[in-house]
Amino acid sequence: MLNDRVILLVDDSLTDTELVRRAFRSAGFDNPLHAVRSADAALEYLLGDGDYVDRAKFPFPHLLLLDHRMPGMTGWDVLQWVRRRPELRALPVIIFSGSENPSDEKTALDLGANAYVTKPVVFAEFVQAIKRIGEFWLMSPGKSPAR
Repeated sequence: MLNDRVILLVDDSLTDTELVRRAFRSAGFDNPLHAVRSADAALEYLLGDGDYVDRAKFPFPHLLLLDHRMPGMTGWDVLQWVRRRPELRALPVIIFSGSENPSDEKTALDLGANAYVTKPVVFAEFVQAIKRIGEFWLMSPGKSPAR
């Protein structure tokens, strides 16, 4: 089923994480959403290491939503790491950022992101942005996990 496709959200903001959860629900998606607050945790999750070794509890994601502005290792670092690993290259990565700077979008696409989506400030627009992401990346029958 398409609603069992797992989303991994990497965002250091608890507020933004909760907004993303609410927006997916408001947009009609009940897909499992696992959230981590750091790039290091994202790498562990993707590798199935450390706290995330149990793949029944932490399944490999179908979609990676990634904030690029995080302390320490950044979202750009995670994106580059994902794209260097052959077993992860097919994983769709969406940079979901509060930045409207065109150079950030260019950087994201140059580093191999599938898309760059700006986080809207108004919740109704936030829901619409999440809905578009979900409809394209979670509902398309051909979209499947990288491994």
